[in-house]
Amino acid sequence: MKRTQIILEEWQHQWLTEEAKRQNLSMSALLRQLLTEAIERRQAEGWEDDPLWAIIGIAEGPDDGITSENLDQFLYRTDWRERPALKVAEDDTSDS
Repeated sequence: MKRTQIILEEWQHQWLTEEAKRQNLSMSALLRQLLTEAIERRQAEGWEDDPLWAIIGIAEGPDDGITSENLDQFLYRTDWRERPALKVAEDDTSDS
């Protein structure tokens, strides 16, 4: 922890004194708690304004059971496990 001095308005000091007594905390502990809450709220608000949040959910569709295991079936309308084996073309040139 770092020791820091601050200057408070009279009403702020009065409120902090009363609130610290009510919560059975030191004024320093109450200030740390309030500051932590304010910082976490500001950080959360910062994420809400991030333009990346706007893209979340734009590709959502009906829940049709698509998983990583059946993605080929969904994308190509086939199941790779049911595809016939590839046939290698035989060389039609014969040595006759």
